[in-house]
Amino acid sequence: MTLHHLGPAGDPFDLWATPLGVAIRERFYAGKFSGKAGAVAMGLAEWWLPTVSRFVFGTPQRVYAQCVALEILTGELTQNPSDGETPCAEPSRTRSETLEILSSLAVARGLPDGAAGWGHGFPWMSKNGLYAPDTPLVTTTPYVMEALLVLAKDDACHEPSMALFHATWGFLEALRVMARDGDQLALSYAPKQEPRIVVNANAYAALAYALHAVNGVPDIRGSARNKAAGIVRWIVARQEPDGRWFYYADDLPGNFIDGFHTGFVLKNLRKTAALLPELSALLQEPLARGWAFLRERFYDGQAGLCRRFIVRDIRDPYRWDLYDQAEYLGQLVDLGQWDEAGRFRDGVRLRFRRGRDWYCRIDWLGRRWGRNFLRWGIAPFLHHSARLDAALRRVGKTL
Repeated sequence: MTLHHLGPAGDPFDLWATPLGVAIRERFYAGKFSGKAGAVAMGLAEWWLPTVSRFVFGTPQRVYAQCVALEILTGELTQNPSDGETPCAEPSRTRSETLEILSSLAVARGLPDGAAGWGHGFPWMSKNGLYAPDTPLVTTTPYVMEALLVLAKDDACHEPSMALFHATWGFLEALRVMARDGDQLALSYAPKQEPRIVVNANAYAALAYALHAVNGVPDIRGSARNKAAGIVRWIVARQEPDGRWFYYADDLPGNFIDGFHTGFVLKNLRKTAALLPELSALLQEPLARGWAFLRERFYDGQAGLCRRFIVRDIRDPYRWDLYDQAEYLGQLVDLGQWDEAGRFRDGVRLRFRRGRDWYCRIDWLGRRWGRNFLRWGIAPFLHHSARLDAALRRVGKTL
């Protein structure tokens, strides 16, 4: 089987990953006027002249580990990958070649010898501080772990794929314990000291540990199962009565609630329960409340799209984001709501796609923005679209 090559791409964080962009974000989060003024200037340049500004700053296009992983997972589902849906089509590559790419993108900052994880591949300044390009992140690594298990089905790739999968245990064990209370556990975003706990990052950590509980080496499976369960209990305890989760598990300034991070929590908890059925009873009500919150508060029936924020911290000129639509589509697929998923997908395609080109945002002027910025919503949307098609084939249904 060959896989469709998405290739290097631009990204919404291109300018912010330059030395100037990192410095501006650092000053911005410190509350300095120079940071606020710089953020406005760079934000305007990025919004109005995305291609020109990237040329001026000399930002490189990158291959993203998350996109490669989603390409593998999508290829596993897609009967005909050349259906006109995928942007930036280039010659196909074999699974062995794809495995080599994933291996080359592995990073190990802060990890013991023999451990591996995956990150953004660019410097990222957040409210939690600076993450270097070679910092592995718990929000990226599980995508690769799932992809490695798919590649391991191929006899030619089995041993190296599983060896790389097993190396992620060292990454998980290097994450810092941020909170431990009885049978609850919360971990860091990366193997470094961080001031704030990120809820969706812990949902990814729960999934990663669950993957090791089922597919890891025998002597760590029990520990992996226990840690996944502890993280799930912590996440459930952080949920508000109406079903919402804040991005950070605190009430400090700068917190927010958005659509796609809510979707991340839901999908990872659902995957974790599928791998560890003993957690299903614990998660049944929180998942139902979380989905009800996402559907009732984020979905705009008049527009046929999902809103970006319920609680917002930083303003920008974008009204709609494809990442929100991708994760909402994924929820509809998870819940078997095929007809609604098909209608929703059609509406998103109409708004965010032009020919073979996809755009990751739509601004307040109605302009599409971020052409083929694959990591930011495009690759996830194509993946969930393929999941929908695969589900429809299984039940013999057409839309």
